[in-house]
Parts: sequence; C-alpha cells; structure tokens
Amino acid sequence: MKKFFLLSLIPFLLSLLVGCGNQIETVPPLPGTLPNILTAPEKTDTDIYFDATVSMKGFTTLAAGNVYITLPDLLGDLCGAAGEVKFYSFGEQIHELDGRSYRQFTAPEVYNEAITAVANVVDRADTSHLSIIVTDLFESDSDWSNVTQKLRDKFFANHLSVAVIGIKNSFHGEIFDVGLNAAHFNYNSADNPDKFRPFYLLIMGRDDFVKNFLRKFSERQNLPNDTGYLLLSENLTETASDFSNFELGEVENFYSDNTLGLDNRVKEFGLDKFSEAASFMLNWKYEPPLGACPLDLSEVETAIEIFSFEGEEWTPLEKNDVRVSLLKDDRQSENFLVKVSLTPEKSLAEGKLNFVRIKVMPKEKGYKLPLWVEHWSVNVDGAAKNFDGSKTVNLTRILGSLKDSIFATSRPALMNINFAVTP
Repeated sequence: MKKFFLLSLIPFLLSLLVGCGNQIETVPPLPGTLPNILTAPEKTDTDIYFDATVSMKGFTTLAAGNVYITLPDLLGDLCGAAGEVKFYSFGEQIHELDGRSYRQFTAPEVYNEAITAVANVVDRADTSHLSIIVTDLFESDSDWSNVTQKLRDKFFANHLSVAVIGIKNSFHGEIFDVGLNAAHFNYNSADNPDKFRPFYLLIMGRDDFVKNFLRKFSERQNLPNDTGYLLLSENLTETASDFSNFELGEVENFYSDNTLGLDNRVKEFGLDKFSEAASFMLNWKYEPPLGACPLDLSEVETAIEIFSFEGEEWTPLEKNDVRVSLLKDDRQSENFLVKVSLTPEKSLAEGKLNFVRIKVMPKEKGYKLPLWVEHWSVNVDGAAKNFDGSKTVNLTRILGSLKDSIFATSRPALMNINFAVTP
C-alpha cells in the first residue's frame, strides 16, 4: 500500500517540485522550496561609472603612490575579459562614453561636475549586469540615506549583493563640504602613504558576479597601497552552505532516500519510526569570502519553517521542536559539527510529505564591519576641527547603514539546511 501511494504520487511531485531537468529553480518558488536562484552565466556585461566631480580631481595630480590613474585601464581589461564593458561619467547627470574615451579619467581637467548624485547611478544600474561606481563616497546634500534606501530596495531586497573596495591613493586637491558649515580644504598627501586619501569602488550585482570581481581585482592589485574590502551578501560563505556541499555524518532514525530526485541542495530522508526522536549530523567548514564581515559564531539564530504537502498545495505547520546545535571542531578552528534534531510526531504531519527549511544566521551584534572601516573613518563637528584628509567623513555611518540594511532586508545566512521527509 505504501509503495502504491508513493508511485502514484511521484509523477505529480516531480512536475511540481523538480520541473524540467530535475532543477527546482526552473519553476516558481513554492512554500517550503528553495528560492528561485539563477545561475550566473560565464559572461558578464559590466557598467562602470566614474564620479567626475571636482572632489575627485586631486586623485589624478600626483605621480607617487597613484593607483587611481591606472584604474580605467585595469577595469577595462579586467571586466572586458568577462563580457561587454561600458563606461560612464556622472555628476548630477550620467553620460555614456564612446570608444576608449574612458581613459580621460586619468586627466585632472575632466573633473568639473559640481553635484554628486550616486543615487541617480543606482537608479540607472541594470541588475542583470555588474555595476561599478568609482567615487569618494561623497553625496551632495550628505544624502547617503537616500542611496542606502535605493540599494536596499533594488539590490538587497532582490537577493543581490553589494561590495566596497577602498584604496588609499596620493591626493593633492580640494576636499569640499566638510562639516555642518560645508567647509572646504586644500589637502596634499605628497608621497607619504600615511597621508594618502581613500577612493572607493562600489560594486553591485548578482552574488557570483560580485564575489568573482573581488577575487580577480585582489589578484591584479599588486601595488602596496592600503586596500580594504567589504562584502554585503546574504550568503556569508565562499561556496554554498547547503546539502550540495555538506558532509553528512551520524544519522538517527532517518535514512537517506532518493524517491523524488530533488535538487542536490535538498536532502531527502525517510523515517524508520514516526514516534521516535530523529537527528542527523553535518560536518561544515566555515569559509568566509573576501571582504566578509567578521562574525561571532559562538551564538547563532535559526529560522525554521515546516510544510506538509496535502492535495495540491503546501500547508505550513505552526509548531515544531526542531533544534539546531553548532559545535566547533577542536581539531580545526574553521570546522564545525552541526546537529539537527526533532521529534517527528511533534514537528511533522504523519503520513504526508514534509519539507523542513532551516536558516542558520549570525545575531545582529555578531555581524560587524571590518576593522579597516573604522580606521578610515573620521567624524567632524560643525566647525570641522578634527578633519583628517587621509580619512573619509562618516565612513562608518555610511557603510554601517548598508550593513544594517542587508541584515534587516534579507538576513544573511551561514547555512541553509533544507530537507524533505517522505511518508
């Protein structure tokens, strides 16, 4: 009887859960299934936006310690290997550049825009491309809250990532609108690395695109200038932390099943006895990507959802006793043992197909900015008495607001433990 029930259910479940080619992501996401994750293609078109306001001119004027004047060629070469590259200049408006005219950004005279509107570039950005903004993170009217909101709504809310690369560069020029009185200063770093002023690359797009760019840029950046990386992604590991990479350990009252032929990110189990406690162990290695926020893994949070399949739809179950334990492996600091345990009769619907979705996340206090951000940031009072031209005004607040936005919008996850339990 049990075999007859399963055989009669399989064709319908396969069409519903798996779709063409046994890939869950080929059908719209359903309650209890994985998000409809798109696989990033090998070729990636890139749009590069250079801030052409007067405050950027000083990065082009000195020869010593100057990475900035090599940046147009570096970005053109690096991104051109992956797809079509288009360059733009922007101030208040955005202007597309023809041919190799992007090389003009090495000359001081092209920096003549009066207003910086990074928000307009975010509005213009094509989310199917990789977008890179080269800027000093100055926004006219100090309106970075508007930029943050636009990044949150357009990128974080749509499971996309944002990264920041900061580079210290020699600088001789004017710095504008410092403090409440909008003071401006003439600043000269000369050839002293301790006085170099940072500029930034703001990178936006699909998670694979952004992480890949950070890796390649780091490999190509061979000058000694201080460089900082920050990655804001809902995926806190270098590779996917799901059953496609997990190593399954000891199992109690579960047995591995493959009746449904699910996506390899989902594990399928059968139960030996519905009335007895069940558990499984995972061996998990924490591999943070370049630019990852430092995490406190001594305490984590879990979001647990369970659905049962009945009729033609998934029904959420309101109560469960699923428990997740994260234990450090003393043999290797980056290795962890993860135990998932539950009582089937308290958590699952008997005689039905069940789907368990577990998201393991850092707590808010354990999700921090890299130390370089604080070291490069300066807060100024109304008279700008403590201004330091080698630092960026309110950098901690600007990047902290982005970090808080992705945490609130898409809750970055350490791992996604998704498994089905067949009747």
